[in-house]
Amino acid sequence: MLILASNLPHFLTDILSADNPFSMTKLVILFLLIFIETAGIVTGFIPGDTILTTAGGLAGTHHNFGELMAYIAIFSLASFLGDAVNYWFGAFLMKQISKIPFLKRHLQGEMLDKLATNFHPKRWLLFVVLGRFLPFIRVVVPLLARRLGLPFVSYIRMAAFASVLWSAVIVSAGYFIGHLDIPSDMLLIIVIGIAIVFIVALRVPKFRQAIVNLFVRK
Repeated sequence: MLILASNLPHFLTDILSADNPFSMTKLVILFLLIFIETAGIVTGFIPGDTILTTAGGLAGTHHNFGELMAYIAIFSLASFLGDAVNYWFGAFLMKQISKIPFLKRHLQGEMLDKLATNFHPKRWLLFVVLGRFLPFIRVVVPLLARRLGLPFVSYIRMAAFASVLWSAVIVSAGYFIGHLDIPSDMLLIIVIGIAIVFIVALRVPKFRQAIVNLFVRK
């Protein structure tokens, strides 16, 4: 069993098990998971980054470069199509934020309002790309793009670049880890440690504010 999958739901752990052979069925399931995670703004419970890292690690344990490229391609496509759907879905959600308290909390209405008021028009590419890597930014990217009238063609070009970069970086990182001859217990400690540091950093208000400040006018 691939140790990186230890914090995934049981059915995902089975899919991403080293004992589960690489197959078209596995690719389709993983494609759908990442598509749903990116297409639905309120589907953040799907651990997209963990799925990519684990899939890359699985390819690494198999020492299969073709498998690595297949994962990068399928995750890039799923993310790209999800972002395209999300752009239009965002228009609907924007009308519901003020009506449904849950949406306002989940979509971080205050941060969205601040970005919408002070957003720097030359920071769109940075916003879309960085948002693909940071969950608390990721959920507001399509909403802000729609709210500020960024043309769909411009948005989707940036989203395509961000999707390929995100998939290549995260899956390749997992592939590298899968190649390492690290004892399972030590690898688990390393992965959990990195995850804890990342999660804690994202919850620090000053860190989040510093990220937001990258995209607003001074």
